[in-house]
Amino acid sequence: MDTKITVRELEILAARFVGRKRIQHAFALFSKQQQCQLVAEQQASPTIISYTEQVLASVFGDLSAKLVLTSALQGRDMQLDDVVTIVDEASEMFDFSRGLLQGAIEHISQGIAVVDNQLRLVAWNQRYLELFSFPVGLIQVGCPIADLIRHNANQGLCGSGDSEQHVAKRIQHLQQRTPHISSRVRADGQVIEVQGNPMPSGGFVMSFSDITVFRQAEMALKESNENLEARVKKRTQQLEQLNKKLVVATQQAEAQAHSKSRFLAAVSHDLMQPLNAARLFSSSLVEVNEGQQSARLAAHITSALSAAEDLIGDLLDVSRLEAGKLEAHIVPLRVSDVLSVLQAEFGVLAQQQQLDFSVVMSEAVIVSDSKLLRRVLQNFLTNAFRYNPKGRVLLGVRRQGERLLIEVWDNGPGIPTEKQANIFDEFTRMDQTGAEHGLGLGLAIARGISRVLNHPLSFHSWPQQGTVFSLSVPRGMPSMLSLQPSPLSSTGNVLLTGLKVLCIDNEPKILVAMMTLLEQWHCEVRVAENKAQTLQLLTDGWRPDVILSDYHLAKQQTGLEILQICRSQLGLHFKGVVISADRLTENQAMIRQQGFSFLSKPIKPLKLRAILNQCLMFEK
Repeated sequence: MDTKITVRELEILAARFVGRKRIQHAFALFSKQQQCQLVAEQQASPTIISYTEQVLASVFGDLSAKLVLTSALQGRDMQLDDVVTIVDEASEMFDFSRGLLQGAIEHISQGIAVVDNQLRLVAWNQRYLELFSFPVGLIQVGCPIADLIRHNANQGLCGSGDSEQHVAKRIQHLQQRTPHISSRVRADGQVIEVQGNPMPSGGFVMSFSDITVFRQAEMALKESNENLEARVKKRTQQLEQLNKKLVVATQQAEAQAHSKSRFLAAVSHDLMQPLNAARLFSSSLVEVNEGQQSARLAAHITSALSAAEDLIGDLLDVSRLEAGKLEAHIVPLRVSDVLSVLQAEFGVLAQQQQLDFSVVMSEAVIVSDSKLLRRVLQNFLTNAFRYNPKGRVLLGVRRQGERLLIEVWDNGPGIPTEKQANIFDEFTRMDQTGAEHGLGLGLAIARGISRVLNHPLSFHSWPQQGTVFSLSVPRGMPSMLSLQPSPLSSTGNVLLTGLKVLCIDNEPKILVAMMTLLEQWHCEVRVAENKAQTLQLLTDGWRPDVILSDYHLAKQQTGLEILQICRSQLGLHFKGVVISADRLTENQAMIRQQGFSFLSKPIKPLKLRAILNQCLMFEK
């Protein structure tokens, strides 16, 4: 093929069929791909001619493209047959392309309408016809899109207002080639969403979607959220009200518990005062009685007073446990220090009750609070003695890994199976004929103390065979023990003759009882009811060896304050003892930190005499 044609002439020829912009874009793409510069006046190469033929073939087919280029290259005009061939082939390609487009849009679920750059309808699908009720003959190729818009506006599908204004507004969007999206709710509730997008070669593609179901779901979800928010808000308000009520109830419960604790602590002083006086008088009676009958009556009085003291003590201990006021002072100690005291205390009771009581001693070191530990074991032993008269009771220790088990065994009737689950509840008692009953607080107190000490408590019982209560205590090392002075003798046979004792109490009956008992022990006794009387005695030159003062005195005075005043007057040349029914550990610790001793009410004469014996032996 002769190729006497320039690049410019080839471009002009192709532009007549495909458009100037398209052929310029095609030539620029060719230049980039071939990495060569196309010069307008340069003779066209076979490669660019072949490329141009492919561009023309995309418009009206291979045969027509070859005819056009052959005629141009040979320098002759196309004949009528050549033009007919080109038109026929172009028509076939147009029909094929239109059929392909129609087949594609028919398979789209949305309604589709395509307009050309003259804003005339060129393609649509069946779904588009289903969404709009067009009259017969209106929908056809070449129909102005303005006619379709006007028809829909007249049907009220474009909203309220003048139909021509709706037409003008939408035609303006199409002319400006502005992408747009909108939705319209029809009178029947159907919601149609319209999207319009311009095509690169001019014209518009518009899609119409029925989004009614989606909007209904959206509204349902919105209503559900609003209902949920309302329910959450209502529930939150209810919870806030319940929380407020709970806070009020908790505060009331705490206030009641605190009030109960204050009441028990306060009333304990008034309860213990007459018991204290009665105990002192009964002890004096024992000291002076000469007949067997009088001794027996005095012993009964002392026993009854001890029982009353134990009941009040249990109530106070329960109040302290409930109020969280019971504090433990954990230190290393020998377990024998606790067992020996219990052996002496319960050995006398065992003889009186004709009960076989034995203790297996151990020199092992434990880490505990001796006073609280002794209280727990006392409660175990008290129950064993109470429900096993004339039986056998064993107190002993055995190893369990890094801990020690301190156990109390008895061969009594045991605890019924149905009551074992509640044995540590308050006011729980076993109904045993002939057994003395307390309030049923002993084991409840033991459990509470074991929790404070962090000493696990357990028990096993076999009906008609016996019971064992165990307390698991951590073991210590002998090297952990601090060097402590040996305790002074506390025997009751030492004569107290000449020992000067000052008793301070605002209750005259207590002073009379104390004086009576101490004078039986041959002490030199003075009494005072307040600070002024105490200072008067000291001013008169009398110097006591021991000062026994009640803690709670009249007019907000305390025994601790008076002892401190006495120390400023006398120095360290006397033994100061504070007596109180207040069992709060912090108060006792404060008293001991000041260098004074503490005795709890009601006063046990043996403990009092032990303190006086120590003072007398210290002087000697």
